[in-house]
Amino acid sequence: MSVYLVSKLEAEKKKRAQVVLGVSLLVVAIFSISVIFFQLLLRNERIEIESHITEVAKQSAQAANIMIAGDFQTLALYAHLLEKNPQSIDKSNVDKCLEKAIVNTRFLSMAIAYPDGQARIYDSRKGFFPYQNVKSFRYFQSAIKGKNFVDFINNYYDEDKLIVLFAIPLKSNGKVIGVLTASQRVSDFINAIDITAFNDQAVVHIIDDEGHLILRDTSPKTVLKSSIFENDEVNDNVRKEALKATNPVSYWFKDENGVKKVAAFVPLGYNNWKVLAILPFSSINHNTKMVLRYAILFFLLINTLVVIAARYNWIVRQRSDNMIMDLALQDDVTNSLNKASFYIESEKMLLKTDIEEEPLALLTMDIDNFKVINEVYNVKKGDKVLRDIAKIISKAVAENGIYARLNDDNFAILMKYDSDEDLIDFVDGITGELANYKLNIKLIPSFGIFKISDRSLTINAMCDRASIAKRTIKGLVGERYAFFDESLSKAILEDKQIEDEMKQALEEHQFEMYLQPKISMATMKPCGSEALIRWNHPKKGLIPPYKFIPLFERNGFVVEVDKYIWEEACKTIRKWLDEGKEPLPISVNLSRIHFKYDDLVDVIQGLVQKYNVPQKYFELELTESAFLDNEGAVNSTLIRLQQLGFTIAMDDFGVGYSSLNMLRKLPVNVLKLDRGFINEATCTERGFIVLNHVIHMAKDLKATVVCEGIETEEQAETLKNAGCDIAQGFLYAKPMPVKDYEDYVYNHKGAYSK
Repeated sequence: MSVYLVSKLEAEKKKRAQVVLGVSLLVVAIFSISVIFFQLLLRNERIEIESHITEVAKQSAQAANIMIAGDFQTLALYAHLLEKNPQSIDKSNVDKCLEKAIVNTRFLSMAIAYPDGQARIYDSRKGFFPYQNVKSFRYFQSAIKGKNFVDFINNYYDEDKLIVLFAIPLKSNGKVIGVLTASQRVSDFINAIDITAFNDQAVVHIIDDEGHLILRDTSPKTVLKSSIFENDEVNDNVRKEALKATNPVSYWFKDENGVKKVAAFVPLGYNNWKVLAILPFSSINHNTKMVLRYAILFFLLINTLVVIAARYNWIVRQRSDNMIMDLALQDDVTNSLNKASFYIESEKMLLKTDIEEEPLALLTMDIDNFKVINEVYNVKKGDKVLRDIAKIISKAVAENGIYARLNDDNFAILMKYDSDEDLIDFVDGITGELANYKLNIKLIPSFGIFKISDRSLTINAMCDRASIAKRTIKGLVGERYAFFDESLSKAILEDKQIEDEMKQALEEHQFEMYLQPKISMATMKPCGSEALIRWNHPKKGLIPPYKFIPLFERNGFVVEVDKYIWEEACKTIRKWLDEGKEPLPISVNLSRIHFKYDDLVDVIQGLVQKYNVPQKYFELELTESAFLDNEGAVNSTLIRLQQLGFTIAMDDFGVGYSSLNMLRKLPVNVLKLDRGFINEATCTERGFIVLNHVIHMAKDLKATVVCEGIETEEQAETLKNAGCDIAQGFLYAKPMPVKDYEDYVYNHKGAYSK
């Protein structure tokens, strides 16, 4: 067992010696927590009580609103009927009208008041009352102005009893011609809002916006007098704030008998009234006491269980130490070593191995696009594949080393070897086993190999170096392994720095468009240009394209850079047009990765429309390899672009995959020949014949021929003799900033002469 594990177990033994002290402290802590818990329990109980009494007030308010709205609706219905028949409210007909109207209602009385204030009142029990002048009454003054009115007032024939009085305007052709009133028994209203709750201990009142009780709960539980401000146990400001609130609020107070209570205020929809519900704290105290008793018993039980559990833990932990250590050092998917145990066991292996006599190598391995397995099948199937891979590695390593699953589909192997061939044979063996694995998706591994020569490096640093080597072959067809050397580390760091800065560089316009002129072989004058990118770093100066373009193509950032150059080209052409200059076409790069996106045509067309640039000035260059990814989709995209007026050029024709037959398939307007054609044509007669035929075949297919990389007069003469249309190269001009290109073209500095 490693020194690390021994020290770990010793620490565990010391911890056991402290268990008794820990248990004692825990018991004290539990009692302390229990006190805090009881306080929180009381606090939560208060909050719950406030919530309940607020709910009682809300229900009462809802009942009051429903009752008031219903009575207003009934009164409005009769008003509508009266307004349709104005003669019915004439004094000669009013008695019959009122007597008939009240029959089908629950109103105690109804009345009609005329604009002069004279009112005819009919009571369902007392009959008709003589005309009374109500002009000074609030309900008449409000309704005659067109406003509905409701209030609790003394009965006109029994001032010791309250009634609920409703009043609404009577109108004819939009003009108020009288007032219709109706009264309701207060007892009916009280019964509607009296919500039975908390063993009928809650009382409900209605108060006005100054805190005066305008409708009191009639139960003997009521101790408030005429206002909620009579008691000075609570600061008046607290109660005033409660009265101003537009949402339900609550507060605690003691009544004149010293009884602790909670009050809840809920707004009504009329006259700034509020429902006030009050509940004594004593009504719920028995529940709280019961909860506290149970809580005390619970904490005593917890203390007892803690002591028992501590004793049990003392016994069980001794037995489980080995099991815990095994689990801590084992990968839960493959049952192989995990990352932590691999580092430990690797250190042990290094300590007992003389690497000069028995060389050691650390390999990291993963499966290309392993996540596809989880996506196509499921995670369970992916785990099964990982276990099978671990078995294959285990069989290959045998007694020669150790291996582990680090994470995901990443494995690490530390093994002895005699020569590089041993390591390559090891890689080939695993690769062959995985190639024969029965799965619809191919398992293609990538290996990074670090040959250990410096024992001072940590295992983590060794894994990093192996992973750096492995990263260099990602995406390379047929490459399964790579050995680490220091130059790789430097290159990876440079790539990392570039990736860290590339987005900021794009945002800050550090990338610049350079233009390399194209020369017409007929006139020997500029006839267009190719847009090239330069990175003008604020600290490092100009960074060569070969330092970042291959990386951008690997990580996909080339898409953003290409779009940036497209837009710069559009801006430049637009500038020339605005200056009255005849633009020369600019050809821009179209990387193969763009064809993975369905919106390619829309993006390009959108740019030229944004800057109002004719498509004829915009030439799109792509390499022949782009056609090999998905020939059908690429062809259809290019045809759409051609139909919109764009010129399509094939760059680097003659590199890697070219065939004359492909000229027949490709929908291109321009064929750019690689400099390899030119070099061969100037050296051998056979090369010239091939060049000559390729150019003439392209012309037969109506394609313009451009030769790039022209550096000598001899090459230029050869091209001219072969019938080439356009030449491009250092012989004529290097790539240059846009301003220099403008001088070259428009200030007549670009004419080429021998």
